[in-house]
Amino acid sequence: MKKLTETSEKRILTMLEDAGYEAYFVGGCVRDSLRGGDFGDVDITTNARPEDIKRVFSGWSTIDTGIKHGTVMVVMGTNVEVTTYRSDGIYSDNRHPDKVEFITSLKEDLGRRDFTMNAIAMDSWGNLTDPFGGEEDIKAGVIRAVGNSQKRFEEDALRIMRALRFAAALGFAIEPETEEELFRSKELLSKVSAERIYAEFKKLIIGKFAGQVIRKYADVLGQLMPELVAMKGFSQCNPYHKYDVLEHCLRTMEAVRTDKSNKAYMRMAALFHDAGKPSTFFKDEEGVGHFYGHPAKSKELACGLLKRMKADGFTVERVGVLVKNHDLLFERNGKLLKRRLNKFGPEILLEILDIKEADNFATGNMSSDLGAKFKDVRCVIEKILEEQQCFCIKHLAVSGKDLIGLGVEEGPEIGAILDKLLEGVLEGRIPNKKDPLIEFIKRS
Repeated sequence: MKKLTETSEKRILTMLEDAGYEAYFVGGCVRDSLRGGDFGDVDITTNARPEDIKRVFSGWSTIDTGIKHGTVMVVMGTNVEVTTYRSDGIYSDNRHPDKVEFITSLKEDLGRRDFTMNAIAMDSWGNLTDPFGGEEDIKAGVIRAVGNSQKRFEEDALRIMRALRFAAALGFAIEPETEEELFRSKELLSKVSAERIYAEFKKLIIGKFAGQVIRKYADVLGQLMPELVAMKGFSQCNPYHKYDVLEHCLRTMEAVRTDKSNKAYMRMAALFHDAGKPSTFFKDEEGVGHFYGHPAKSKELACGLLKRMKADGFTVERVGVLVKNHDLLFERNGKLLKRRLNKFGPEILLEILDIKEADNFATGNMSSDLGAKFKDVRCVIEKILEEQQCFCIKHLAVSGKDLIGLGVEEGPEIGAILDKLLEGVLEGRIPNKKDPLIEFIKRS
C-alpha cells in the first residue's frame, strides 16, 4: 500500500476530523492503493451531514452534486465528492434508491456497496476498516458481492456490468455465488439506461482481460448485444477458419494493434467485424461455408448496436468504416496503396490494415508468407508518408490558384483538372513537379 502523503484530498479528510467528525477514503482509491496502484479517483465518506460538510468547507467552493443522497463536492485544487454515511431504501427501478437515510455507522454504510473490494475504508493514517474481507479478496483476485448478491444486483442492475468491467480490467475472478446470481439476474440489465451500459462496456472492452470476460459471459452481455449470442458457436464450415464466428472475432479483438487514442473503437470494430456472417451464411455443393456481403451486413449490425447504446457519433462512424472495409485488398504495390491513402487517409487506412492483419491472424491459419506481406505493405505505406509522396490533391505541386492564373475559370472545372492531374501522378505518367504539371494542363 502506498504511503498517504499530504494532498488536498488528505487535507479534506483531516479538516473533517479536526471538526470532530469521522471521515474515510473509500471505494476505488482504497482498492487501487491496496493493489499497489495510484491513489486516484478519491471519494470520502463521513458521518457529517451535508450541511455540516458545507459548513466545514465554507471557505472553499462546494457543489451540491447529489445533496439529496448526501453528496457534496469539495473543490480544493481537485474535486472530491464527500458523502454522508447512509442506508438506501427500496430500489424500485433496479437502479436508484427511492430514498436514503443518513446514518452514523460506517459499517452499515460500507454494507450498502457493491463488491467487497470497494467496501473498504481508510483513515488519514492509512488504517483500514474492512468488515467484509475486501482486502483478502483483493489479494486473492476475487470479485465478491457485499452480503446478498441477489439483493445487490436487484438494487442496481448496473453492478452486473461493473462486475464484468472489473474482471476485464483487473483479471479478477467473479466469486461463484456472485457469478451464479449474475447469470440469474442478467435480464435486469434492460432496466439500465443505454448510456450507462455503454460507459461500462467501453471500459470493459479496453481491459487487458476483455477477451476472457466476453467469452465467459457472452450470454450475459447478450441481453443487450444479441449479436454476440448469434455469433457464439456459429461454425464457419470453412477450412480457412479454425474457430466459430465469436471465437474468431474475440481472437481478432485480442490481436489487433491499438494505441491509447483508438483502443476502444478498434477493439469494438474487431469484435463485431464478422457480426454479419450468421445472417449471410450459405454452404456450397461441397459443404463449404461462404459469407458473401458480410462486411456490409456486419457494418449494419455493428453500427445499429452502437446506436442502441447511444455511442458517440465518431465511434459509430469510425467502427462502421473499419468493419465495412476489413476485407480491403492490400498488395505490395505503391500505386494501389497511394489510391487507398487517397480514399481513406493515412490514419484510417493503417487502422484498416491493423484490423485485417489481426483478422487473418485470428483464423488460426495465417502463414509466415502472409505475415511477411503485411509487414511489407506497412513498410511501403510508411515510406510513402515519410517521403511525402503525392497521393492526394493537396500534395500536388500545383493548386487551384495556379490554374486560375493560367486562365481556368473558377468552378467545377478546376476540381476536374486537379483530379486529372492527380490521376496522372498516381499512374506515374506525370512527375509531381510544377512545370510538367502545367505543361500537361496546356496540352490538355
